[in-house]
Amino acid sequence: MKISDAKRVQREDGFNLVEIRKNPSKIEEYIAILYRHNGKSFMLAYENDTVLSSPDLEHIVLMLKDIGFKKAKIYF
Repeated sequence: MKISDAKRVQREDGFNLVEIRKNPSKIEEYIAILYRHNGKSFMLAYENDTVLSSPDLEHIVLMLKDIGFKKAKIYF
């Protein structure tokens, strides 16, 4: 899900949960997974549809805060 779409959804009815996990294809990086209330899950992506991944947890956390999240589960 693109960042702009995630901001819109968060404003409208929100997400049930957000998790920060290791990127399965590049384990030195982290990704964010967003869960809707209906059980669907989405990987957070940039506007060009590439998955937002970073070796820096702070980068992921700041992006999530910008979207409007106040908490997230982190898996190392």
